[in-house]
Amino acid sequence: MRRNLAHHLNGLRFFEAAARHLSFTRAAEELCVTQAAVSHQVRALEEALSLQLFERRPRQVNLSPAGTRLLAVLSSSFDHIESVLDELKRQGSSSLQLAVTPSFSSRWLMPRLPHFWGAHPDIELHLHHTAQADALARGAADAAIIWTHGSPEKPGRLWAQRLFGTALSPVCAPGLARPDAPLSEPEALRHYPLLHEDSFEDWQRWMQAAGVADARVQQGPVIDDSNALLMAAMSGRGVALGRLALVADDLRSGRLIRPFECSIEADGAYWLIASQTTAEQPRFKALAAFLQAEAKTPTEHHPG
Repeated sequence: MRRNLAHHLNGLRFFEAAARHLSFTRAAEELCVTQAAVSHQVRALEEALSLQLFERRPRQVNLSPAGTRLLAVLSSSFDHIESVLDELKRQGSSSLQLAVTPSFSSRWLMPRLPHFWGAHPDIELHLHHTAQADALARGAADAAIIWTHGSPEKPGRLWAQRLFGTALSPVCAPGLARPDAPLSEPEALRHYPLLHEDSFEDWQRWMQAAGVADARVQQGPVIDDSNALLMAAMSGRGVALGRLALVADDLRSGRLIRPFECSIEADGAYWLIASQTTAEQPRFKALAAFLQAEAKTPTEHHPG
């Protein structure tokens, strides 16, 4: 039995707060007690251990060597306990925190979510719009949908499932084409600004697939956000290589047109990732099954 620990738990909690802040006043504010209560608990702990944990000076306290050593252990232990409690709370909750990029959310996920909510009204799906792929590692989400080249790394207990890849094809605003350079053949793209998402490589690959020799693709703005790239294309700033899985609604509505049938496979895919612990939970299994089913539904648009 841990009799010593049981007797000192309250004092250790008060000491950790005071040591972390190096202030009894701020510790009292955090713990919602009086400064005198913090001081009393710390004194009692010091007497029980026969150790001085603080070096007290007028208007200032510093940790003693023993206090420094104890704080390191307590901070690590309390952080771990809090992490486990948060995880247990999420397991017992009906909510599910999903991290997703804004472009994927608005252009693919959101139009489909009403079907999920209708089928699973008991699951509270909370979306966190972020471009950070480390949302799981930071504890900001239970699961995430990421775009990655190849399969995601699986350190520790990471669970991963491929949803889908997509083709890339030129898209632009309906009024972009000029009478003196109609977009009837891929060679006409020489006369238009090309918009790039990450680098010039995708346009280079597309030009080669379309049979355009000596294409000058090493020019034009690079926009590293899919939504911003497509907005630039819609506003007539140039021609972008759109991920067809994400622009299907824009093509159907006429906000964008796809002047050429030629497409290439994007060098990447969307993956659903989660910890192994989350992957075993019924609410996540329901979401994963829904996303996998939706991923098999054709969304890409033919030239028009």
